[in-house]
Amino acid sequence: MNLDKIQVSASIRSGWQALDLGFLMARAWWKPLTAASLLPTLPLFIVLLILFPQDPLWAAMIVWWLKPFWERLPLFVASRLLFQESAGTVSSMKSLVLKDSLPWLLWRRFSVQRAFDAPVTVLEGLKGAQRRNRIRVLHGKYSDVALGNQFVCFCFELLLFFGIIILIDFFTPEKMGLELYNSFNELSLVGEWIYTLSAFGAMILVIPFHVMAGFALYLNRRIELEAWDIEISFRNLASRKQNAIQRATGIVSMLLLVGLIGIMHPDPASAAVRHNQESAAELINEVMAGADYGQEKTVRKWRFKEWGEENEENEESSFPQWMIEFLQWWEENVDRGDGLGSAADWLKILLIVVFVGLLLYLLRRYRGPLGSLIGGKAVEAPPQVLFGLDVSPESLPADVPVQVMELWGQGNVREALGLLYRASLSRLIDKHKLAFRASHTEAECAQLVREQGIVSLSEYFTQLTRVWRRLAYGHQQPPLEMVELLCKTWRQELSDEPV
Repeated sequence: MNLDKIQVSASIRSGWQALDLGFLMARAWWKPLTAASLLPTLPLFIVLLILFPQDPLWAAMIVWWLKPFWERLPLFVASRLLFQESAGTVSSMKSLVLKDSLPWLLWRRFSVQRAFDAPVTVLEGLKGAQRRNRIRVLHGKYSDVALGNQFVCFCFELLLFFGIIILIDFFTPEKMGLELYNSFNELSLVGEWIYTLSAFGAMILVIPFHVMAGFALYLNRRIELEAWDIEISFRNLASRKQNAIQRATGIVSMLLLVGLIGIMHPDPASAAVRHNQESAAELINEVMAGADYGQEKTVRKWRFKEWGEENEENEESSFPQWMIEFLQWWEENVDRGDGLGSAADWLKILLIVVFVGLLLYLLRRYRGPLGSLIGGKAVEAPPQVLFGLDVSPESLPADVPVQVMELWGQGNVREALGLLYRASLSRLIDKHKLAFRASHTEAECAQLVREQGIVSLSEYFTQLTRVWRRLAYGHQQPPLEMVELLCKTWRQELSDEPV
C-alpha cells in the first residue's frame, strides 16, 4: 500500500460523506467492479439454472445466499485501483473465496455491517481473536452509518428487482402469451424464470455500490485512526526536498561522468571478445540445459487453505464425522416419503425455520441501532444554564424590560444586559422550541435563530448577542439609547404580552 498513489483525498469525513465517496468510486470504476461481480457469479448461476430448470428460484436463492463471496472480488479490485496497483494473478484471487468462509455463510451472513467488516477479512486477512479486536476498534464509530448503508442498498435492490419485472411485463406484447401467474394466482414457470433473472440482475447492479460504500467507510475510519492525511503531508514535504537534492546530485554526476569518459579507454582484451548470432545461440542453449533451468513442473489442484501434503493422502478418512452422521440421520428419519419431493419439503421447512430464527436474533441483537435509525434521536431536555447564565423560566422576573432598566439605573450594567440576554434565550427555548445545547457558543445560538427564518427576530437576537459579547468579553458598555431600544424590541419579539 503506497499512500503517495492514493486516488482520493485522504481527509477525515463524516460517516455519510464517506458513503457518498464510496458511491462516487463505484460510479467511476463501475466497469471493472461490475465485471468482478459478474464473472465469478454467472458461471455458477448458469449451472444452477441447468440443474433446476423446473424450479429456478432455487438457483436465485443459492446465489443470493453466497452473496458475501461475490462481494470479495470487487473489494479486492477496488483496493488495487485505489492505490494504482496491479490486480494480481488469478492464483492470488482464488484464495479470496477460502478466507474465513464458514462464518460468512452462517452467523455473519445477515450482519448489517457486512460491507464495513469485509475489508478486515479480505484485505487484512485477520480472523479469530485478531479479527475481533480489529472489529472492536473499527466499530467505535460509524456503526449506525454502516447499518444505514445496508438498509439503503437493500431497498435499492428491491426497487431494481420489481422495476425489471414491471419493465418486462409492460413491454412484452400480449401475442407472445407471457403470463407471470397461472389461473390459481400462483407463479407460473415463466414467471419464476423472470423473477430469478430479475433478482440476479438487481443483485449484480447493486453489489459495486454496496461494497464501495462499506470500503469508503472503512478507509475513513483508518484515516482517523492512523492519520493518513498527516503522513501524506509529511511525505510530500520530504519528496519536494528530495527532488531538489536529486537535481543537484544529477548535475554533479553528469560532470563526473563526462570527465571519466574523457580519461577512460576500453580494455583491449575485453574489446577483442565478440559474439556472432550462432555463438550467442550456442551459449544460451548451454545455460538453458543446465540443472538450474532444465526442469519444468506445473501443478494445479483445489485444496483447503493450509492443507498439507499429508492431509491429501488421507482426505477421505479426514472427512468430518458429524457430516456423515447428519447425512445418515437424514436418510433414516427425513427422506421416507415419495423420494426427492418429501425431502425437498422438509428442507424448505428447515430453511424457513432457520431464516425466522436468524431474523429474530438479528432484530434482538441490533435493536439499538435499528431503534435509532427508525425512531430518530431522542429529544434532549433543554439546558437550564448557558454560558454560566440561568435560563430557566422560574429565574426571570414578571416584567423583564422594567427590571433591566432598574438595574441599569442602579449602575449594574452587566447584570442588566445579562438579564435581558438570558431572558431572550429562555423565551427562544420555550416559545420557539429552539434546541440549544449546553456546549453551544453565543455565535452558534445566533446561527440557530437565523435558521428559523424569522427576519426580525434574527436581526434582534444578532444585535443583542453582539452587544452582550462586547460587554462580557471586551468590557465595552453600550449607550443608554441602545439598551432602551433592545428592551422595546424585546417586548415586540419575545414578550407574551400584546404589543
